[in-house]
This record gives sequence, structure tokens and C-alpha cells, in this order.
Amino acid sequence: MAGSSRNTGSRIRARIARLATIGVIAALALIFTPGTASANTGVAPIVDCYRYNNDGTFWVVLGYTNPGSQKTYAYGTTNQVYPTRLQGQQPKQFAAGTVHGVWTVRLTYAEIFQQDARWVLNGTTLRYSQYVNYAQECPPSTVLPADGNGTGTAVALGAAGVVGAAVLVRHKRRLNRLADSPPSPDAGA
Repeated sequence: MAGSSRNTGSRIRARIARLATIGVIAALALIFTPGTASANTGVAPIVDCYRYNNDGTFWVVLGYTNPGSQKTYAYGTTNQVYPTRLQGQQPKQFAAGTVHGVWTVRLTYAEIFQQDARWVLNGTTLRYSQYVNYAQECPPSTVLPADGNGTGTAVALGAAGVVGAAVLVRHKRRLNRLADSPPSPDAGA
């Protein structure tokens, strides 16, 4: 009788551990998914991630979503950035799909929070201040040149999946060993 209650306790702990692992994997997937500026049906800018620098500045890694075919937006009212010192660094060509790591901007605290630094693209305004406070921080593997490759997020998601799968396999093996082992002699005591 004591062995069956022990097995029941082990099963409950196993289920709790499994649920906790799944929760961690789901949370990581949510954290590493880039935020979208708005529900605009056209081309819209996105923040992939940000990095705080020791000198008080921020790197912001940007991309975009384009649910339609390739589009071109020349610099001007449909494609402009603030502060104006950044004008001309943003892309003009927008391929179909979601494209990560298209370009990065280095901004000061004052530019972000006091001067309303932003990217206006096709009627959608992306204010960096909204994302520096709430977006994910760039993983250390994220490349931050002007033409970022966008692989940091994909690598982080892949790593989270591999770690989660490994934890589940290990946990399942451990449960199988416990289920196959005979009860200890002092289990009835």
C-alpha cells in the first residue's frame, strides 16, 4: 500500500515537472517572438530586440512585416525616422514576409524617452520607447551591425526547444527507472 502511494506521489511530481517544463518552453517562445508595431495590413516596422550599452545608449534591432508582395517606400513621409540624424539608414525595399535584423539604430536615453525617437513606415509609427521597456533584450549571439542577419532570435528559439526536449527526455527516463525499480525494503516501515 505504501508503495502505491509512493508511486502516486512520483507520478504527481512528474506531471508537475512536465507542466513546469512546458510552461518554461512556452514562456521562452513568447519572450523571443518579436513585437509588432500595430495591426496594420501593409508593411509595418517591428522591434526584434534591444541591447543596453554600458555608455547609457541602446542598440535597437529592427525588422518589418509585409503580408503582400515586395514594396518600395522612398525616404519621406511614408518612410522616415526620428531623430533625423538616422534618416537614410532605414531600408527602402521591403520583401514579402517577416524580415528580422534589417537594420539597427543606436540611441541615447534622451532620444528614446524625451525626443520620441521613432520609425514611421507606411502609416504605422513604431516608438522605440514602447519596446525598450517591454521588448526582449537581444541574446548575446545577436549580431548588431547596420545590416544585422536576424539569426539571434532563431538561435535562441532553437536552443530553447533543444533544452526543453532534453529535459523532458531525461525526466521521462528517470520516471521509467523509478517505475521499474522494486520498492525499497523499508517502504513498509
